[in-house]
Amino acid sequence: MPTLSLNDYAPKNVVEKYKSWLSQNNKWILCADDLHTLPDLVRKQFWERLYVERLMEKTSLFQSWLALTQNNWEAVFFIALSKGFGLKLNGMTFAQMALSIPWNTILKNSNNVENLEALLMGQAGLFNTHSENAYFQKQQKAHAYLKHKYRRNSPAQSVKFFRLRPSNFPTIRLAQLAWLMHQKPRLHSLIHEAKTINDWYTILDTKTTPFWETHFHFDTPSKKRINRLTKPFKQLLLLNTVFPFLFQYYAYIGDRRKESVLDWLRQLPPEKNAYVTKFNQLGCPIEDALESQACIQLKNHYCTPRRCLKCAYGHKLLNL
Repeated sequence: MPTLSLNDYAPKNVVEKYKSWLSQNNKWILCADDLHTLPDLVRKQFWERLYVERLMEKTSLFQSWLALTQNNWEAVFFIALSKGFGLKLNGMTFAQMALSIPWNTILKNSNNVENLEALLMGQAGLFNTHSENAYFQKQQKAHAYLKHKYRRNSPAQSVKFFRLRPSNFPTIRLAQLAWLMHQKPRLHSLIHEAKTINDWYTILDTKTTPFWETHFHFDTPSKKRINRLTKPFKQLLLLNTVFPFLFQYYAYIGDRRKESVLDWLRQLPPEKNAYVTKFNQLGCPIEDALESQACIQLKNHYCTPRRCLKCAYGHKLLNL
């Protein structure tokens, strides 16, 4: 089998440097000892490229939703938002719930928040059980009526509560989502009007119907509180749902505003996770949400598979 010898094409010091990297099996990333020497400009430029790569990996999901909704971007945004409200544990179940309800059905019921809540919770499988709670029985009947009226089938999956904090219970998140769509049924139009980060926070502000102010579950009373979205949760929705959606939408319609999505991301704080902590420790500071997403892409798609020669940082550090 033909073999390419780097010694014939690359300077000796570059080959030796690369070999030394490959021999360091105990390193979190091969260039761990050199990463801190990168110029800020090189880091910033590659972070943006990595983030766009990460976004483009989600294109197929948006395209499948577009196909299922006959190219209805309002419906796609509702599906994406539902997935965001479901977080990692219930995200895809919430998305399937949203897909099971035609967008015009959401709009028709948006003026009645309890009906909308019953529709969302019922399609998420929350009424596939028995309870003596009066509100449960009322909403269960409402869902049965709406399901028959609109000739809907419920998705096979049901939501999970396991290891979730009460504030993240699917009951609370679906109640908040229902209230948000009740308040702002044309949310897709509003998201193009934001001028500041505070505008985004206002757009996403929501609460729940009174029942959920004293319950986390139908059969579990709790101390009264107002279930507003916290600032960190709004930031999570912007990072994982709203901004990726806008980037995909603007790219689809050929709108230059897709570049502004990167500027919005740089106004959000970095996520708190093991990737961010490790890159910070290696002298490669992660300064905002765009960079915290980009460093995940870097580690998983370049560092772990040892694609140093495809990496802009690798090129710079190896003097290629």
